[in-house]
Amino acid sequence: MLWLLLFGCLLTLSPVQAQDEFDDEEASETVKSKKKKKKSKKDKKNKKSKKDAEGDAETEDVDADEEKAAPAKPSVPKVVEALGKFKVFNAKPNLKAEYYIYLYSASWCGYCQQCMPVAEAQYKKMKGTRKVELIVICGDKTEAEGKNYLKSKKLKSPAIMFAELQATQFQGLPGCGMPGYPAISVVDKEGNMIKNVVGATAVTEVLNSWRELTIGGRK
Repeated sequence: MLWLLLFGCLLTLSPVQAQDEFDDEEASETVKSKKKKKKSKKDKKNKKSKKDAEGDAETEDVDADEEKAAPAKPSVPKVVEALGKFKVFNAKPNLKAEYYIYLYSASWCGYCQQCMPVAEAQYKKMKGTRKVELIVICGDKTEAEGKNYLKSKKLKSPAIMFAELQATQFQGLPGCGMPGYPAISVVDKEGNMIKNVVGATAVTEVLNSWRELTIGGRK
């Protein structure tokens, strides 16, 4: 009788114990599932971070390659840059010249007019080299007067008005000398002074020796 009682108790407790074991297994599986999901999210995050890092590195490499491939912009010679700030008339200046000659001249100056035939003859030779440009700094009152003056002397060189240069306190053109009439300044394309003289005789001498002062006697 006692044996039957004990057997009945065991039968009664077994389903409860089985349920507890099932619950423990289910809880364990849930924890494992959560850990697996957490690990999966972490792996995805790490992969994304790695991918982003690789993308940034590739972008930096591309930028660096483009920077290396891009040619450096050539610097603009100082005289060329300065001429761009003035109104140039009578002709377009040669912006690829290696040397520039500023000739100060005006129609009202008799000594200036004496130099003009020499200037006209030598300018044709300068144009042939493509390395020397003559710029007339015209001292006439108006541009129209300046154009008529240069036309009458058959000088087809570019020109700017003296008044514009004066407005810059003679700092607008690199290497220009303090002018008289007639006067002439010879400079390289960066405005470094080579020669600066005043007076008809001296101006004529420079006009006749421009080649030796520039491309002929210099490297």
